[in-house]
Amino acid sequence: MSLRKELGGFLKLPDAFFHIRPPAEGDPDVGVLGVPYDLTSSYMPGCRFGPDAIRRATTGERSHSVPLSFGNDVDFEQRPLSEMITLEDIGDLEVALRLPEAAMYDLSDACQRLSEHDSNLLFLGGDHFITYPLLKGLKRGREARFGIVWFDAHADYYPDYGGYELSHATSLRRIVDASLVRPEDVLGHDLRSALPEQRVELAGTGKIQHHTFDTFSRAVRKIADRTDTIYVSVDLDVLKPETVPGVSHPESGGIDMIELVRLMRAVFSTGKVRFADVVELNPMNDVSGLTAIAARDVVKELLTGFAMQKSLKRG
Repeated sequence: MSLRKELGGFLKLPDAFFHIRPPAEGDPDVGVLGVPYDLTSSYMPGCRFGPDAIRRATTGERSHSVPLSFGNDVDFEQRPLSEMITLEDIGDLEVALRLPEAAMYDLSDACQRLSEHDSNLLFLGGDHFITYPLLKGLKRGREARFGIVWFDAHADYYPDYGGYELSHATSLRRIVDASLVRPEDVLGHDLRSALPEQRVELAGTGKIQHHTFDTFSRAVRKIADRTDTIYVSVDLDVLKPETVPGVSHPESGGIDMIELVRLMRAVFSTGKVRFADVVELNPMNDVSGLTAIAARDVVKELLTGFAMQKSLKRG
């Protein structure tokens, strides 16, 4: 008998991620992988503590399993996520102190292995550099045409930043230059602090594009029609700084959580989302804990999206 079994009901059971349990057998509907990496942050370190902070915010003491009640209503919203999907917390990759070149190989190799399974994958950062090697590995392991939806205050589209090609400020540029995603299959929102020329180039229309909910929905539908898989990347600084004070690079302006939820549901309504990440939570700056709460709700909404897609496939 193990020591844990000896204490039986005296011990507190693990309850991160809204009490959603792994399956009795086979692959889970969603696998969650922490990527505690921030050595490419150009402003404030601390995002390597993000995965643990998100886990703590999703425990039973902090939240329940019922989907968020704002945004566009969907039929199954009154059902707890714990009854709709299975989830496995894979753990954290051991990359916190790896130089970017080494971390890139570790992350891409891990994702190549994971992509061979049927599970949807949710990655918890870490700074926004991680999206490039994650997508690199997924693309290597799964032959598919990828689209990407990039929720961020910044475009992260610099050719280099401070002379370094691997940075949280260059990740989307690396993704496009490496032909992991075609330029026309990138949809960025709201990119309010990006350089004008970056916004023009990403829009592909010769001018800066300001999306409404309707134009965003049409744009993501077009991407879904010509791609096999959509990757959703949520940099928390896309939200208003009063909602997310604990990010590494806050910017004035931004969208609110209700708008972000509506936009994410528009992406998931395509049925093409397989992979997602949440990045740039910096617990060292999150004195009030508000940012961890926002990250928790973004995670819950992403899990709701995966549940919605599962429900639509069954229907």
